[in-house]
Amino acid sequence: MTTRQLAEWGISRQLAHRYIQNGWLELLGYGYYLRTGDILTDKGAVAALEANGVRVHIGGKSALALKGFAHYLSLGGEKIYLYGKGVRSLPAWFTEKFDPVLTTGQLFAEGDSLQERLCVGPLEENDPHSPVVSEPERAVLELLDLVPKQQTLAEARQIIEGLYSLRSKKMQHLLERCKKVKVKRLFWELAGELKLPVLERIDTSAIDFGAAANYILAGEKTLALKNPVRSTDG
Repeated sequence: MTTRQLAEWGISRQLAHRYIQNGWLELLGYGYYLRTGDILTDKGAVAALEANGVRVHIGGKSALALKGFAHYLSLGGEKIYLYGKGVRSLPAWFTEKFDPVLTTGQLFAEGDSLQERLCVGPLEENDPHSPVVSEPERAVLELLDLVPKQQTLAEARQIIEGLYSLRSKKMQHLLERCKKVKVKRLFWELAGELKLPVLERIDTSAIDFGAAANYILAGEKTLALKNPVRSTDG
């Protein structure tokens, strides 16, 4: 819970302090509380950040795992991938209890607020305290944005292999608004290798894949990512 939420319920900071003294609440950090006996989860913690005005959402590999597209069995203690333009840091209590990876660059041409972001929404539509999460079409591009420095190409390919239900209209819109040539070409390359049906219904003429020359992606495997629209020989 946050100070803002407590205030909505008529609980002042002074009353919250009394609840802490009586053992009814635990103070996580400035402005954040946990009801004594409750278990703190990463999803609940992110929802609290969002409720307190921290403009982050769960994306990339974490969002895909929450939607059921995880390659490896979850054993607990995994990194949680958060995205938020203009967010300089996360509260100390959050980084102490979880292992977040915060990405602050702008992958898409969109506004900064959660409401203006493309293809994100509450994890549970009927739960007002549910965290905001990327839809699979956005999450796969966020995942590829971290290849190869923070995400291996091999695991990314294994995750994408199961994404046969990607929606073409959303994918088209996101690829048109995506600002990184590497991400768009890498998605096209992997989706083509894996024969994902979404490619059959995407209009490449509306997507900027950059210049005709190959984009060289160096990592555990060097790839020459071709422009799917223009040939390298002109």
